[in-house]
Amino acid sequence: MQPLLNLDAAIFFFINHTLANPVCDFIFTHVTNGAFWIIPGAIAAAIFIKFEKKKALVVVGLMLITVGISDPVCNRIIKPLVNRSRPCNPSTPVKGGRFLLGLKTSRSFPSSHAMNMFAQAMLLSLFYRKKALYFFLFAAMIGFSRIYVGVHYPSDVAAGAIFGVCVGGLIYGIYTFVLYLKSNRPFQISSAQ
Repeated sequence: MQPLLNLDAAIFFFINHTLANPVCDFIFTHVTNGAFWIIPGAIAAAIFIKFEKKKALVVVGLMLITVGISDPVCNRIIKPLVNRSRPCNPSTPVKGGRFLLGLKTSRSFPSSHAMNMFAQAMLLSLFYRKKALYFFLFAAMIGFSRIYVGVHYPSDVAAGAIFGVCVGGLIYGIYTFVLYLKSNRPFQISSAQ
């Protein structure tokens, strides 16, 4: 386990320290802030609802359900179980780390930003498959920003991404199953011939 933790710390140091420059400092401290994506996301949702009406209401509703599940699962279940300190924890900071958002004592694993954003990316990608790359690139940028500003290890972000993809896929799967049930067709398990 220790070699993996050492690798995690080395990748953290590379992203957080070696890649550091004033331009990225400015960009990623803004990108990692919820206002960067929550306000534009709300505006985009309003425009989306205006033009796609019924489908948009379904998608936005499912997005709210998704974050309503992913965020508490991350913060109230997984983080307390794992109980990992952040790289910017004041009692055990990573030596040489740059903590652009200050020191934090909250738990680190997994990244709730990454989990929430990848859950949304997965859900949206299943509705709009041709735009999947954009959704996942946006989620990855948010995840990368969490490492760059010094609040998460790479494994926190990777785990958040994996959990998020699972949550987004699960919500979409439940939605399609409910649609199937509402179609009044009998449910059948197909057998291999």
